[in-house]
Amino acid sequence: MKTLRGPRIVSVPPGPKSKAALARKEKFITNGVRVALPIDVTWAEGPFVRDADGNVYVDLGGGIGVQTAGHRPASVIRAAKAQLDRLTHISYMVATYAGYTDLAERLAEIAPPGLTKSILLNSGSEAIENAVKIARVATKRAWLVSFKTAFHGRTLLDISLTGKEKPYREGFGPLVREVLLADYAYPYRDPEGRAPAEVAKVRVEELERMINQPEVAGRVAAILAEPVQGEGGMIVPPKEFFPLLRNLCDRYGIVLVDDEVQAGMGRTGKMWAIENWNTVPDLLVSGKAVGGGLPFGGVTGKAAIMDAPGPASLGGTFGGNPVVCAAGLAAVDEIERALPKTKKLERLIRKRLDEIYEGHERVGEARGIGAMWALEFVKDRRTKEPDVELAKGLQLAGLRNGLILLTAGFYNNCIRLLPPINIPLPLMEKALDLLEDSLDMALAGKAS
Repeated sequence: MKTLRGPRIVSVPPGPKSKAALARKEKFITNGVRVALPIDVTWAEGPFVRDADGNVYVDLGGGIGVQTAGHRPASVIRAAKAQLDRLTHISYMVATYAGYTDLAERLAEIAPPGLTKSILLNSGSEAIENAVKIARVATKRAWLVSFKTAFHGRTLLDISLTGKEKPYREGFGPLVREVLLADYAYPYRDPEGRAPAEVAKVRVEELERMINQPEVAGRVAAILAEPVQGEGGMIVPPKEFFPLLRNLCDRYGIVLVDDEVQAGMGRTGKMWAIENWNTVPDLLVSGKAVGGGLPFGGVTGKAAIMDAPGPASLGGTFGGNPVVCAAGLAAVDEIERALPKTKKLERLIRKRLDEIYEGHERVGEARGIGAMWALEFVKDRRTKEPDVELAKGLQLAGLRNGLILLTAGFYNNCIRLLPPINIPLPLMEKALDLLEDSLDMALAGKAS
């Protein structure tokens, strides 16, 4: 197989083979699983994805933030293949094996200070579930706090912690009752137009009033927060927000759960996004990129909290699978090596997205950090009315130009960019050229 190069469009997507694959999807897969892009993927490597019709795309979605070091890094594939020849499954609840313990030790090495013990699981959703269980046992409290623009997964508990009604919560109730949803520090949509530092202060003051309601006071186990909200639209909070959250949790004996499933593992230019905010959480939830393309979730935290649950109360048959752990150990090393490259990538993306903002009135805001960015589209910059159609149109125009783009945002009006942190800068420059061209196509109504 020759090395993939692109972008290259040889058959306007969706081509005939992709159309056939989508027809089979309709026949055999529940309608509850929606496919964002009308292509059938057959191969991927580095920053490129190839579809069944031979088109090659620059992947700016990364499998929803998984491929932080690109698709199939050679070291990750070698490690996984070698493990397949030794042990594929025994379950860590049956007997120990080195990979699980080695990865937990590695997480302790790279985690914020004092977070030393882990449980390894199958997904970010499962890890959030376990973080809540651990926090409830440790505090002997029931209530949980999350944010309206948050996304914490797809289980019943996780959608209870997620504020977006459609498609995540609609029809799945009743949800978990003991959940409070607060406003995140989202300066662009602050109704009073306050400065970022003031937005952070006001949001935490509001949260403090919420946790002191009569039914809730003294009963909050955990506050769950993403240090950068991914699904919410790459919302970067003011630098004051997380230190204020930390202080609030300390004063009320609340466990601060840091959801790093999308923002962590090098995505923001730091190993963990919360390091940007000079804050140490009690529990850190990881996932996505840690597995190097294989299913992974983890909770790493302070020993006193992690050890609160009794023996056999935590676990899962496949959590910390040997092949996943082998891939994960290699993926962590791969990301650590690539991390210094993120600063130049961030500068390039910031410069180009700022230029796109200046040249296009329908871009309400360009925001991001590291290799985690978004354009938020509006119909009018003054009213900030969300423009969902333009975001979708840009996604489809991008596909025709050889880009894989993902939408995001509480209103579905954002395009998010999650390129590999080691993407060659000339290729990223080319991708940003195509992004701007695709936006012009979408604005001209030529996306379909």
